[in-house]
Amino acid sequence: MTAAPLLVRSRDIWRQPAPRGGEFAARAVAPLPPFLTASFGVFCVETTEPVVALTYDDGPHPEHTPGILDVLAERGATATFFVLADQVAAHPGIARRIVADGHEIALHGADHTALTTLPDDEALRRIRDARARVEDVAGVPVRVFRPPYGKHTWGQALGVRRMGMELMIWSGHAWDWVDAEGAAVARRALEEVFTGAILLLHDHRADPHTLDPGERLPAFDKAEVLDEILVGLMQRGFTTVGASALLAAHRHVRSALRDRMVRE
Repeated sequence: MTAAPLLVRSRDIWRQPAPRGGEFAARAVAPLPPFLTASFGVFCVETTEPVVALTYDDGPHPEHTPGILDVLAERGATATFFVLADQVAAHPGIARRIVADGHEIALHGADHTALTTLPDDEALRRIRDARARVEDVAGVPVRVFRPPYGKHTWGQALGVRRMGMELMIWSGHAWDWVDAEGAAVARRALEEVFTGAILLLHDHRADPHTLDPGERLPAFDKAEVLDEILVGLMQRGFTTVGASALLAAHRHVRSALRDRMVRE
């Protein structure tokens, strides 16, 4: 059993250069009662072990996800896929392949609706239904949930944990939800890595209607970008692990999502 979670300020996680893992205990804020701590998401874990969780949101996608799975197999790497139930219903074979290939299926929701736009009871009903739909297709239990945009209310967080799921956010991302040069996306991802990091990537963009003026949907090869990321991680001695494995082995570092433009 891991030690009690650490609560830190998000600016101590989301910063450049990236933090050094294993130093969050020194930055923790005053302890809060467990029922309050439980309302915060896990952003990373406290460890000096060179491990990182690669996580993909918004899929599965018929074009991108199979190529990503091919690269993971070639490199002997592990990832966690935070899927949308609607995408799983549309592409059940890919969801089953994720599991068959030894990766973790986690939940991102039914669709990409921000939970903070919904009453808590409606949001939790949708999460519960989406989880059941994903589990029915994938044939495995879903133990981790990431809300769209990382946004949630206190009541929603407690409700998710009452369902037996951990609420996971992320410690860094590659800004890969808009088009860019693939090498730049991989470089941004590697700049966000530290021991115990949770890296946010995408195998799909589920909210194209939110593109800002001048932005384009990603046209770079997501599989090639992943390969560059994995080569960089291996050169630095990092190992990839699934989200649940990371959480089971190390002390959780929790925080609140600061006001920042994010898409996932």
